[in-house]
Amino acid sequence: MENTVFSKPVPVVPVRGSVVFPHTDSLLSFGRPKSIAAVDAAYQDDRIIAIFTQREANQPDPSLSDLHPIGTLVVITQMMTTDGEIHAMVRGQHRVRLTETLSEEPYLVARVEELTEDHFDDTEVEAMSNRLVDLFRKAVNLGKSVEITTIMRILSQHTDVVELVDSVAAVLEIKTEEKQLLLEELSVKKRLEKVLEFTTHEVSVLELERTISVKTQKRFDDQMKKSILRERKHAIEQELGENDDDEDDVSEYKSKIRKAKMPKAVFDKAMKEYKRLSNMSPHNPETGYIRNYLDWLCDMPWSVITPTKVSVEKAGQVLDHDHYGLGKAKERILEFLSVMKLKEDLHAKDAKKHEDMGAHPTILCFVGPPGVGKTSIGKSIAKAIGREFQRVSLGGIRDEAELRGHRRTYVGALPGRILQGIKNAGTRNPVFMLDEIDKLGMDYRGDPSAALLEILDPEQNKEFSDHYLEVPFDLSQVMFICTANVLDTIPGPLRDRLEIIRFAGYIEEEKFHIAQKYLWPKQVKVNG
Repeated sequence: MENTVFSKPVPVVPVRGSVVFPHTDSLLSFGRPKSIAAVDAAYQDDRIIAIFTQREANQPDPSLSDLHPIGTLVVITQMMTTDGEIHAMVRGQHRVRLTETLSEEPYLVARVEELTEDHFDDTEVEAMSNRLVDLFRKAVNLGKSVEITTIMRILSQHTDVVELVDSVAAVLEIKTEEKQLLLEELSVKKRLEKVLEFTTHEVSVLELERTISVKTQKRFDDQMKKSILRERKHAIEQELGENDDDEDDVSEYKSKIRKAKMPKAVFDKAMKEYKRLSNMSPHNPETGYIRNYLDWLCDMPWSVITPTKVSVEKAGQVLDHDHYGLGKAKERILEFLSVMKLKEDLHAKDAKKHEDMGAHPTILCFVGPPGVGKTSIGKSIAKAIGREFQRVSLGGIRDEAELRGHRRTYVGALPGRILQGIKNAGTRNPVFMLDEIDKLGMDYRGDPSAALLEILDPEQNKEFSDHYLEVPFDLSQVMFICTANVLDTIPGPLRDRLEIIRFAGYIEEEKFHIAQKYLWPKQVKVNG
């Protein structure tokens, strides 16, 4: 129940975003002309003003109807004027209610009534107030930011219950509307219950923040400790003259790069990555990607060429030994090898005049039904001319990156199958068989057949660029051989780059001789 103690006219100053409680000290800043005039006039008189909180914080010139009906009568204890603003320290006195507007110019003046509060002491109120003091002490210990004078006043044993509740309510981290409801609650017991509830919630939040902070700090301290110990270990090993294995590994790359005999552009790229690696901490996760990249650059056969020993007679013998029949196909292959032999002889006589003789402008494509020996005759060609043999099956490949490689930004990136085959062969001029070229797919990840246009074009593949290596590699001396079952599914531009050699199916007599000369001896050997 509320009782009116007195009613008097006082200057009214609206504030936004904050609530001033009785029995508390607050520092307020005023910048609006009416507020400055009211505070200045009151300071010259009895220093008493009434503070009321605005309903809407964005209201620039509020009238009394825009204010909450209950506010606080305060005394201005200190005041300081700066450019266009007044900063005042006020001390809350009583809860008051607006009753009548007396003047709006040059500032708001209204009649207010002081309100008394329902206050009775019993065992429950005493217990709740003791609990509130304990919770507040716990909140401060957990890091709640409160001025030292407020802490001393709240924790004092002689603090009145009303003053205790208002002092704690003033420093709670709650919304302005909730603070206004606490100001308007005239029952001390109910206000104590609400403040106790808010304080309990705030302590729970602070405890959770402390737990998270402790875990984070512990993790950070562990990392710092390990880092310092590693640095000390490194310094001790240097003093003892013991080389770090990681440093040895990094320094090895420099000699590997020089031994690889790379072209100048590739050498510069490799040295740039080596410098990045040497400047990095060995615990940086990116070092693994750079090491893998340098391994690929150093392992590629940039200057390794297998000497070709083309003997048409020997080639004919190898082809006849390994395959029965296929007369027309063997004849065309021998013609191809004869041209290769002629080119090599010309190149040997005058290397400068015939510097492009090492390239293979003709790409053979063996077309025929499955099982006629298209793949195995490719091995025989490599055997006949003394070159390494590599085979890649293109059946079902739908991703262009399978041939061109993935960008280094992707996790687990690798060069494409073409350069992987070149690396496995260990030479720049192997016999490279592209099997099942008619079964290439195409989807949203790209068209692999488009990548083959560059790979199989001797005018372009001198500087084939793989997405992973990002440096050109010369494929012009690779002898590419393709196989297919049908020609219909091979794109037109790709088919134009190929010389088609058709393999017919075997007749009964040929099958008999194949079984007698090749399959039966093989089965006898397999079965012991």
